[in-house]
Amino acid sequence: MYLKKCGKKILELLVICLVILFVDAFSYERVYAEETTQENESIENAEEFNASLYLMALLDNSYKNDSTLLVLTGIATAEEAAEIYNQGLDAEVAGMESMLSAEGKEEYRKLFSDLLAGVKYTIGEAERQADGSYVVTVYYEQMNVFEPAMEAYISAVYEYVDILAAGRELPSEDELTEWLAMALKYCLEESLKNVTYGEPQATTVRISLEDDGWMPNSYDVMHLEEVFFDIDGAMSALY
Repeated sequence: MYLKKCGKKILELLVICLVILFVDAFSYERVYAEETTQENESIENAEEFNASLYLMALLDNSYKNDSTLLVLTGIATAEEAAEIYNQGLDAEVAGMESMLSAEGKEEYRKLFSDLLAGVKYTIGEAERQADGSYVVTVYYEQMNVFEPAMEAYISAVYEYVDILAAGRELPSEDELTEWLAMALKYCLEESLKNVTYGEPQATTVRISLEDDGWMPNSYDVMHLEEVFFDIDGAMSALY
């Protein structure tokens, strides 16, 4: 039996692989709308573009599932905004679907939605650059949810190992994988109930006029997710 042969070491590796997979899944680039522009529009005649409002509309829809600004600014319809948000959730869940049942996928989808909704940010001023792009300041408080969840998760896994070692019938590899995934979900849900936040900090997002419209810089977008959540703390808790 694989668990008897490898004991805690293989379970440690499975836990690390699962958490890395989860973090990778949760770090998918957020899906954003593109603002339509006239073919003859140039950077010079785009003076009325409000980069701060634009970024707030995108983040509110992507994280809070709030399409109010996205619709009011004409960037997307309510239906399009909902599709954009759901595409983001689909991308998150896709990273773990191979180890989850249909019910488990829906539960993780709800978890991802709750995690995103818990983000704290405010949008500051936008500064126009010489090339016509804008740099928008984003103030945030890092969400301390992953590190305490990982600490609880590791404890739960070792308790589970002790139960198995005491003579309980060993699960199949598929059953073990799903148990690990659902235990991780439970620990994250519990951590969310008592979530805390770090001190206010600031970062920036550049927004440029591309061929298809105004778009936030993809690297800046990915950086937001890195700083909004305590992902580094979660990884350090594994070692």
